[in-house]
Amino acid sequence: MLRLDLHIHTCFSKDSAAPIASGVQRIQMNGLGPVAITDHDDIQGALEVRRLAPFPVIIGEEIKSTDGDIIGLFLQRRVPSGLTPLETVGQIKDQGGLVLVPHPFCRLRTSVLDHGALMDILPFIDLIEAYNARTVLPGDNQKGLVFAREHALPMVASSDAHSALELGGTYTEVPDSEYDGTAQGLV
Repeated sequence: MLRLDLHIHTCFSKDSAAPIASGVQRIQMNGLGPVAITDHDDIQGALEVRRLAPFPVIIGEEIKSTDGDIIGLFLQRRVPSGLTPLETVGQIKDQGGLVLVPHPFCRLRTSVLDHGALMDILPFIDLIEAYNARTVLPGDNQKGLVFAREHALPMVASSDAHSALELGGTYTEVPDSEYDGTAQGLV
């Protein structure tokens, strides 16, 4: 089984102090991979991890749209922040990337995608977090699970790690034979 974590931050995110080297070491130690590095509004950390890592790294970005955060996976270039959710999704899709909705119903974050925007981008969502390890209020992850089931969306569990110590506690297991390393293979 592969252990995927599709929502990891490095020191390239303003709210993370996770050094690249310690993150790479912890990812290896916990048998994770492939992983997606999804720094806030930046892909430099992902590129740096990919350069150092002996495991597959998906270039991602947690993008601040006008109505909340959206993650792009399999990116070729940075998606600018401050676009509408539909424009953000369009930029991700134009690169052949996947749209992942992070922490969809977390009541403690101001960056959660607005419900109207979530419904607007629903046709373009490839993956949704049904479990985010940093979502702490009872029921918030459960709402993501229910929403995913209601809309037949593929679900993932992510660490949303902002430090190396958070890596390995939460991940999504996928049979080796079911993932070919491509964006569509991941879905």
